[in-house]
Amino acid sequence: MECKILIGGEAGQGIQTISYVLSKYFYRVGYYVYTVEDYQSRIRGGHNFSLIRVSEKPILGIDNLYIDILIALNNETIELHRNEVKEEGHIICDEDTKTEYYPNIFKVPLRKIALEVAKTRIVENTVVCGVLLGLTNGDEKEMEKIISEYFKPEDVDKNIKAMRAGYSFGINSGKKCRDFLKRDKKTRIFLSGGEAIGFGAIVSGCKFLASYPMTPGTSVMNFLAEHELEYDIVVEQAEDEISAVNMAIGGFFAGARSMVTTSGGGFALMVEGLSLAGMTETPIVIHIGQRPGPATGLPTRTEQGDLNFVIHAGHGEFPRYVTAPRDQIDAFYKTIKAFELAEKYQIPSIILSDQHLIDSKAVIDELTPYFEINSYRIKGDKNYLRHKITEDGISPFAIPGESEGLVITDSDEHDEEGHLTEDLEIRKRMVEKRMKKVALLSQEMEEPIYYGVEDPEVVLIGWGSTYGVIKEAVEELINGGYKLGHLHFSDVYPLPTKILQKFKYKRLYTIEQNYQGQFASLIRKETSIKVDKFITKYDGRPFYTEIIIKEVKEKWDKLRGV
Repeated sequence: MECKILIGGEAGQGIQTISYVLSKYFYRVGYYVYTVEDYQSRIRGGHNFSLIRVSEKPILGIDNLYIDILIALNNETIELHRNEVKEEGHIICDEDTKTEYYPNIFKVPLRKIALEVAKTRIVENTVVCGVLLGLTNGDEKEMEKIISEYFKPEDVDKNIKAMRAGYSFGINSGKKCRDFLKRDKKTRIFLSGGEAIGFGAIVSGCKFLASYPMTPGTSVMNFLAEHELEYDIVVEQAEDEISAVNMAIGGFFAGARSMVTTSGGGFALMVEGLSLAGMTETPIVIHIGQRPGPATGLPTRTEQGDLNFVIHAGHGEFPRYVTAPRDQIDAFYKTIKAFELAEKYQIPSIILSDQHLIDSKAVIDELTPYFEINSYRIKGDKNYLRHKITEDGISPFAIPGESEGLVITDSDEHDEEGHLTEDLEIRKRMVEKRMKKVALLSQEMEEPIYYGVEDPEVVLIGWGSTYGVIKEAVEELINGGYKLGHLHFSDVYPLPTKILQKFKYKRLYTIEQNYQGQFASLIRKETSIKVDKFITKYDGRPFYTEIIIKEVKEKWDKLRGV
C-alpha cells in the first residue's frame, strides 16, 4: 500500500501544521513516511505545498506520480495541482471554494466548523486533519496524543475539539478515501535532515554552536537551541557570519567541540576564518545548507551548486574534509565523523547538505552510533610545542591553561612553538607538515555505494541527497531490462577512488543539481577518468524519480555509444 498526499495553499495558512500532524500520525500507526516542503521566501501569500508519501515499505525519496489526496486550502492549489490527482483520487477543500466540477471533490465546511467549535478560523488546519482521519478510518485517540504534543498547552483543547468535529464530519459523510489501519511497528525515528545533523552533533559532544540565521541552515541551529539546556550546549546567535566562524574557532581552540551552520552566502563571509583554522590547525565543523545562488538566489529552494566553492574556498593550501550526506541516516553518522576527523587531524570539516535534505522528513530505523567518540587532546608539559613537526604531520593538541605547557599559535606562518616567523625553510617544512595529513585523511574516506547489475553498460553517478531518487529510478530501469549501475558518493573530498577505478572503462555519467556538472569535473580533475554530466537540474526543486527514468529511456542508445 502506498499513498501520496499534497497539502497546498498560501504561506500563513498552516500547511506545515497539517503536514507535521498527518506525517507524525502515519508514523505513529506504523507506516514509513517521507515528506518534502516546497515554500516561497515570504511570510504570507504565494503558493506553498507539502507532499507526504506514505508506505508500508521504506521510502528513499519522492516520485512525481499522481497524487492520491489533494488537500487544497485555496483555489490556486486546485488549479495548479488538479491534473496531478489520480482519476480515483480525492480533492478536499472548503465548501466556499469556487471550483469547476471534479469527479471526486469533497467540499467541507472547514471555516464553519472552526468557528463553531473554537470561535476562530485559526484551527481550520486541525479540522482538515480530523476530516482526513474520518475519511481513512483512522485512530482518533492517537491523533489526540499528537495534537497534545504539538500545540501549546493553552491551544490543545480547542484543537482537539476542532479535530474531533472534522473527524465526525468525515466519518459520517458516507465517503471514504482508504483505510490506514494500525500496523505492528519496530522502533523507528521520524526526523528531518536538519534534526539528524543536530542529533549527530549532540552525540559527538558538540558544546558550542555559533551562527547567524540563514535558510536553510538555521534548522540545525534551532534544533541545538531547543536542546541546549538538556545537553549543556551553548548556542550563540552571532551578529554576522564572520563573528560566528571566529567564535567557533575560538571555542574549539579553548577545548569545546564547536560548529557553525550557514548557507552558501554566509559561508562566503566565513572563508577568511576557514583559512585561519587551516593555518592555526584548529578544528572546526561547518555545516552548509545549499540553496540556489548566486547572491541571495532562491533562499528557500534546493541545489547542489556550492561543491566547487566549498572544496576550493580559502587562500593558500590546507587539508579539509568535505562530506555530502545522502539521507537522514547518513547525515547523523557523517556529522559524528566530521567532528572526529576535525579534531583528529586538526582541520576544518565541512558538512555539505542542501535544502531538500534539511527540510525533508523521513521515518528511519533506529540509530546507533558506530563511531567511537574519542578525545585527541593531550596534557602539555613544559616542553610542549603546539606546532611540533611530526612524522605524520599531526602535532600534539593541548587545551590552553589546562596543563604546564604553554599553547601558542599565530595566523602568520609560525615555528613549532607557535611564534610568528619569516624563516623560509621553516615555512617550507610547515606547509609540508600540514599537507602530510591529506594522505592520512584520504584513508578515512568512505567509498561510494554501488547498486546495479554486475556488468553495467552505463553507470550513473550521484552525490549527496539525490541518492534515494537515483536508486529508485535505477531499480525500476533494471527491472525493465536496462543494464545499469548506480555509484553514489557521500564523502566527496578528498575524493575516494578505489571503487571508481573499477568502472573507469565504463560509460560514466553524473546526475547533479547544478548547471555545470561540478562533480563530473571533480572526478575528471582528480582521477583523469572520463565522466560526463548527464542530467543537471537547477530550477530550485529536487529530482523526481520519473525525470531520471524518462531521460535514461530517451537517451539510452546514446549513453551506450550505440
